[in-house]
Amino acid sequence: MIREIIQLHPFANEYLVAFNMIELIGVSKQYDAILAVDAVSITVQAGRICGFLGPNGAGKTTTLRMLMNIIHPDQGSIRFGGLAQRPPANNIGYLPEERGLYQKITVFETLQYFAQLRRVQDANRKINSFLERFGLGDRCNSKVHTLSKGNQQKLQFINTILHDPQYIVLDEPFSGLDPVNQLLLKEILEELKAAKRTIIFSSHQLDQVEKLCDDVALIDAGKLILAGNMHEIKMSHAHPQLQISPQHKTDLDHVFFTEQAAEIRDGSAYFTLGPNDKQKLIAEANALFDLRIVRLAEPGLEELFIDLVKGGSA
Repeated sequence: MIREIIQLHPFANEYLVAFNMIELIGVSKQYDAILAVDAVSITVQAGRICGFLGPNGAGKTTTLRMLMNIIHPDQGSIRFGGLAQRPPANNIGYLPEERGLYQKITVFETLQYFAQLRRVQDANRKINSFLERFGLGDRCNSKVHTLSKGNQQKLQFINTILHDPQYIVLDEPFSGLDPVNQLLLKEILEELKAAKRTIIFSSHQLDQVEKLCDDVALIDAGKLILAGNMHEIKMSHAHPQLQISPQHKTDLDHVFFTEQAAEIRDGSAYFTLGPNDKQKLIAEANALFDLRIVRLAEPGLEELFIDLVKGGSA
């Protein structure tokens, strides 16, 4: 359905990737004695999803508000498609953390109003298609204030992408959504990525960031700690892990795994490796069990996040 709504750019994909990027260059913002954002530089390319991470109070929302021109940076510049001039408002979709919906009009009227402001073609059909896909078709005539928190979040997300923006900025998009609707949101973001949209989102749900994002940027106390390719960052910063999966899941109850302080999840044991642990662990496990999987595992994003924010790695 996204394919029906998105009108692909007539130029080649290479043009889209190269020119429809978001760039924050040395952006800073100070409030009285607090330096909320300190010389942050991030690049997000078309056709890629960037996860913007950080603990509470790190400066994420301030950075996204500067990106959206809600507040102005004290220093630095923000570029869309290589230009300091902002694109037209109907080429940007923004989902704020705080809901900004009119509570006393209906779901359909809400989307119809914003569609008219953005001059969306064939708006009613697109609205109905999105409402059906998000399970809100039967609530189109309901007042917004009668919706649950999760349904209001779905409505606000529809409003964010209904006008088919090139640049999509999302602040905590999974907030209030159950696992089924989180999966639906993930599917739609993947479709938008395939259509070469430029997407940056902030989230505390690191499992969703890990599944979705090509790139990641981590900010703490206003400073950018790292930014780049998700896989490369995880492999270069986190501690190496060995994954061992016995043929029989009941073997995971064996004292061997407890003694080695292995983390058990999804039918496998994960060992944090010291300098000379790998071959020793493999030999011991192979002597005790029939093994199905033995491999070096990519470290988890949560481990990396905690390690870097606590200052355990740089």
